[in-house]
Amino acid sequence: MKQILCLLLLLLTSAGISAQPEPPATAGGLRDRLSALEDAGWRDPWRTWAELQTLEPELDAAGSEARLHFYLVSALTLQWQYQQAPFRRSIEEGLALVTEQTPAERRLLLATLQGVSLRRDALYEEAIAVLEQTAAEASAQGQDFAYVLSKTELAFTQSLNGHHDTALLQLQSAFRTGSEMRDPFSVAVVNETFGAVYGYIGEYAESLKHYQRALETYSALGYRGYEAEAINGLGITWRYSEEWDKAIASFKRYRELTERQGSDHNTFVAFYGLGMTYAEQGACESALTAIDKALSVAGIQDFRAELLKRQAVCLAQAGEAQAALAAIASARAIFNAIPELTGTSWHLDVDRAEALVHFHLNEHERAFSKLLAFHEDFTELQARSASERVMRMRVDLEDERKNTEIRLLREQARADHLEIQQREQDILYQRITIAFAAGIALLILLFLVLQRRNTLRFRELSQRDALTGLFNRRYIFAMLDEITAGLPHDRGLLAVIVLDLDDFKDVNDRYGHPVGDRLLRAIAEIGSETLRAGDAMARVGGEEFLCVLPRTSTEQAAGVAQRLAQRIGEHHVTLDDGREVGVTASVGIAGFSAQCRDANSIYACADRALYESKTSGKNRVTLALPEGGFVAPSGAALVY
Repeated sequence: MKQILCLLLLLLTSAGISAQPEPPATAGGLRDRLSALEDAGWRDPWRTWAELQTLEPELDAAGSEARLHFYLVSALTLQWQYQQAPFRRSIEEGLALVTEQTPAERRLLLATLQGVSLRRDALYEEAIAVLEQTAAEASAQGQDFAYVLSKTELAFTQSLNGHHDTALLQLQSAFRTGSEMRDPFSVAVVNETFGAVYGYIGEYAESLKHYQRALETYSALGYRGYEAEAINGLGITWRYSEEWDKAIASFKRYRELTERQGSDHNTFVAFYGLGMTYAEQGACESALTAIDKALSVAGIQDFRAELLKRQAVCLAQAGEAQAALAAIASARAIFNAIPELTGTSWHLDVDRAEALVHFHLNEHERAFSKLLAFHEDFTELQARSASERVMRMRVDLEDERKNTEIRLLREQARADHLEIQQREQDILYQRITIAFAAGIALLILLFLVLQRRNTLRFRELSQRDALTGLFNRRYIFAMLDEITAGLPHDRGLLAVIVLDLDDFKDVNDRYGHPVGDRLLRAIAEIGSETLRAGDAMARVGGEEFLCVLPRTSTEQAAGVAQRLAQRIGEHHVTLDDGREVGVTASVGIAGFSAQCRDANSIYACADRALYESKTSGKNRVTLALPEGGFVAPSGAALVY
């Protein structure tokens, strides 16, 4: 009987063991599970984090490659928990295991997350340096996904640091790569960051449009964490634009999506958005309830200070003097502890909030004193900003002055040349009159002089376009060949601009070729006035022009190209019936480089940039990069 019981027990134990899921017996099994969790981490980071913890006991027996992968997936999911210390630690542990055999995509993703961690620690310059290096390495190694992510995080960091123009250029490059990859998730990440940057610079319509595009893609792909962040971004932009009801609806939707995660950060973000919106709307009762819920959980310190300022004003309106003053003191202490925010408008706004508190408490003298202090400090801050703008204006004016001086010198040179020619003519006539007796000899001499002038005239006609008076295609390409042949390949400085009038055929068809000819002559005049001494412009096709700018960088050429495009777009020809006809121009720019070092190749590069302008909506300027690809110069229309 005892033997039978033992046998039954053995069978039950075996059955129990076989019913349990088998742990992976090999490193290959752990690698597969980590790869599956990495894919899941992009879509549902909260659930992935919980599942990831079940693998931690297996790390002791795992190799360095598996441990690195574990820390990478941990960091990927922890960034959504906003637990900075574990997030930073996972990145450091992963980077410490990187070797030459580490797959490039994992190493670059870890480096990108390192940049995010540095940014969250308010180390903006260090974050920018890491992300710039990561983007450069990703580009060099053809890691397009890592390139898009690092460029996007770089743009967001630069925008937080106040460099919005640079951020938009970075995003344009990331958008182009994501589009070429045909990866909707990559494009959505770029669109979300476009939404954030446009919101910072007050372009609310553009911000909402890009956030909405990102949200639609995230929802379709099932990326829940990203979907929640896009909804929060929409709420912030609605709040900035004072669309209170839409902002409140967005923050409530964000709360619904993240509530089940039980994350303090998600709770704080939801009630921060609601509290700030209610307070700015003037609904203090609802604002105080939401602010209390936000302050009851852990949150970013400077955001807590913003809530405390709003709370103080609402408490003062309700007559709670001590609580209002305590909230103001807490907000001031937070800002004083963050050196990066000292002297900013956020910090100075504490005085304005305190003034409102004293006003609602009927302490008008103290309110006036605090408000006066706020206005003095804020005026000084604005003066510093205005001083920077004045400096930039002085630079612009100095450039304009130099261009004017160059134009005047060129006109003076022309006048001197004409005067010399006139003097030569007078001397010739004088000699003819005095030496009339030697008429036959003088007639022969005159014939020779006239023949020479005609030869020069014919030569000039062979170099010039008959309609516009500009150089023709043959001459400009010969000139370009001569210039490029004499430039050193490693440090030559030369830029070309290819300009094509948009929809010019429609002008000829609608108004007739005489009107089109008038426009072409006007373009030639604009080019002659805009280009500098030493530059050359030619008509190389029906409505296509080529400008050669020796000793000129692509940045300088971009400024010239933008002025040309702007002046062309502003010019109109008036018809007999009073109608005005105008055209716009699409422009491509290329510079001398190792890839573009002869006339044909540099022209081909600029022509491809022109084609990019045409296909991206026309009436814009595009610069061809030496390593391939295109970018819109600063101040020009962005190419989407």
